[in-house]
Amino acid sequence: MDWRRAILSSGGLSAEELRAEVKATLRHRDAQGVRAEVSEHLSHLTQKAGALLSAQAIFLVVDTWGMEHNWSRIAVLISVISLVIAALIVLTLLRSLYVPSPVVDDPETFVFEDVLAVSRIMAARAARFNIALYMTFLSVILLGFGAVEASFV
Repeated sequence: MDWRRAILSSGGLSAEELRAEVKATLRHRDAQGVRAEVSEHLSHLTQKAGALLSAQAIFLVVDTWGMEHNWSRIAVLISVISLVIAALIVLTLLRSLYVPSPVVDDPETFVFEDVLAVSRIMAARAARFNIALYMTFLSVILLGFGAVEASFV
């Protein structure tokens, strides 16, 4: 699996595995309910992205405070860089999106492709959110190292 597919998939699912999962789900559940559930998850993920962006802003303030108090410059610099990159990733999750209707004639194929399109968006956004979250955690760990090192100097 190449890096792009890994980022665009969720939980290690390839595009084919995601198709199979949606197909299996639609065999046992109502398509409108599944689409509504995935849309609800998208909305929740957007809310979490906004909260993460707020937390990142607070950590940037702590970074600047740490620089002023002689924390490890390299730890703070890497922390700031990872926070900025993570914030840019999070900003991609806060943009509006429009999911066009599939262009197919068969109603059953339409339902499948419609749910699959929303599921792809959810998978891609969830992967980006997780990357941004891990980068934020990395920055917080670096802040901790910087603070601990400053206390021994």
